[in-house]
Amino acid sequence: MMPDLTHTPVLETPQLFLRAPRASDLPALVAYATGARTRFVGGPRDVYAATEKFAGMIGQWVLRGFGRFILTDRDSGAALGHAGPLQMDTTQPLELTWSLWDAASEGRGLASEAALATTGWVFETLTPTVAHTQIHRDNTASHAIARKLGGQVDAGAPSVMGEDFTKYSFTAEGLRQ
Repeated sequence: MMPDLTHTPVLETPQLFLRAPRASDLPALVAYATGARTRFVGGPRDVYAATEKFAGMIGQWVLRGFGRFILTDRDSGAALGHAGPLQMDTTQPLELTWSLWDAASEGRGLASEAALATTGWVFETLTPTVAHTQIHRDNTASHAIARKLGGQVDAGAPSVMGEDFTKYSFTAEGLRQ
């Protein structure tokens, strides 16, 4: 049985609704996580690991009261990706994430729109002093989003991804609208 996530926030942007994960999102996430698009975030994964990743996304909402939002198209309702906070270790700052699940969603500004909305929500609602993201050195699109949001390269930020990743720090004061 899926946990009750009906009382989680829904964020609205010009092109998207951002909401908590639903069981119906699993096939789209598995297609993403088992494909080449995940090369910058530790993938591709097999179906078991992809399903485990999805369970972790749901688990964040249950364990922490927040988590990654699913990007859904305002017109079709299709699940297009995820964005939002992740916190596996409560002794570490929040990690900000954003991903589009299919190349067909690129070029419309969806990842930037979702990253801005969820990062704004993080600083308004969860009120951390700082949040971080880790971006593979070759992921130029995500680096551009981090800079667009006001992220500052921070070599001292926590990292679990390895030396091929650039770490950025974000603060509420530095967040660019």
